[in-house]
Amino acid sequence: MLSLGLINGDLFTYILACSPGFMQLAPERGKPRIYISHGTEDIVLPTSRCSRRIVPRLRRAGYDVRYAEFPGAHIVPPDLAHEAVEWFLSIKHQ
Repeated sequence: MLSLGLINGDLFTYILACSPGFMQLAPERGKPRIYISHGTEDIVLPTSRCSRRIVPRLRRAGYDVRYAEFPGAHIVPPDLAHEAVEWFLSIKHQ
């Protein structure tokens, strides 16, 4: 889903990605703001091979990325889901 949002960045101005495993950078179309969360104990998509590589790559490409790493597995804890929604609502009204 992260790649889909990036490829269609002229349509999507915000992207929320939970435990992304990969991404494909494509020709730039807009610059959506991005929120990524990932659990440090994720054995399905380990942070060391996924978000810890993806986030710096996005930032180098000039994207505004908020990254929230949490102690946990391949899940979305309620407090992180709430944080993601709060992030979205706060930047939407800027």
